[in-house]
Amino acid sequence: MKKSISAILGVMLTLVVVVAGALVFPVDSKASEMTFTGKIDDRTTAEKMYLSTSGGTVEIKIDDSTDNSEAKFFFPGTKVTVTCSTGSDGYWHATSIKSEVKPGKAEVDSAKATTVKGKIAKGTTREKIYLKSGDGTMEIKLDNETDLSGVKCIMVGREVEVNCARGSDAYMHALSVKDKQTSALSTANVEKYGAGVRGTISGQTTSSKLVLKTSEGRMEFVIDSNTDASEGRVVFPGQKYTVYFYRGNDSWNHASKIVNESDTSSPTVSVDERSKATVSGKIKSKTNESTLFIQTKDGTMEIRLDANTVYNNCLFLWKIRELLLP
Repeated sequence: MKKSISAILGVMLTLVVVVAGALVFPVDSKASEMTFTGKIDDRTTAEKMYLSTSGGTVEIKIDDSTDNSEAKFFFPGTKVTVTCSTGSDGYWHATSIKSEVKPGKAEVDSAKATTVKGKIAKGTTREKIYLKSGDGTMEIKLDNETDLSGVKCIMVGREVEVNCARGSDAYMHALSVKDKQTSALSTANVEKYGAGVRGTISGQTTSSKLVLKTSEGRMEFVIDSNTDASEGRVVFPGQKYTVYFYRGNDSWNHASKIVNESDTSSPTVSVDERSKATVSGKIKSKTNESTLFIQTKDGTMEIRLDANTVYNNCLFLWKIRELLLP
């Protein structure tokens, strides 16, 4: 009789523990899958989300397979719903992340779009991206039509490429946002331009010879009329570059294409062709892919560089060079 009473009490205690546990955690569960709702913690990264829920903070891993197409904004305080499954590493892994937050709507002239590369800066919100590039910080609006499928998430410090165009409100509007893709060593470039190598520009570089400091040591490349410098017009010591090259019949490595991985040119804008002027002077070290700083006899001039800039008898710019600008 005593054994029967003990068994009954044991079963009742087990049921109480199970029911109590089910009431404590603010989740919906189904087998090994659970759904958490809460606010993003400021410790969150693109790889791991810290979700503050009513039951405490949940640590959730974000994988390449995670579907966050409905929640691209990883800002602290953003409310999201995360569906998770358990991983063999003992962590929760997000299968999907959703948020009710949607960007605003705007009309833009997509026919005059340009692509800008940079790093997402502080001040970015669900409606607007502040993009820091070599040309300064751009303010770009996000619309309902903005394509975010190419970016894993939008958060401060992430490097992205924004294809944008000007709207009727005079603001730049994002047509699409993508994670920054290093054109260096891409299959397409290797097939077209030959082998490629990444490195840092050496101070021994001249107008006819590019010297690159790589992880394998110092490399030299001949610069000639066949070199494509459309993505690397400013060559200063310390800049990160990728050089595609081939072996010439003179036994030298010749640069077929150079790519500046540190900076990009300015967006293309309309200019008044009637107001041309010619200046001459020396390039200053502040010069980057988007802005030329030139020291003239009357002082320093700041001149924009973009896709329309024609480089006559000057494949690329380096700081000790003298220029005559029409």
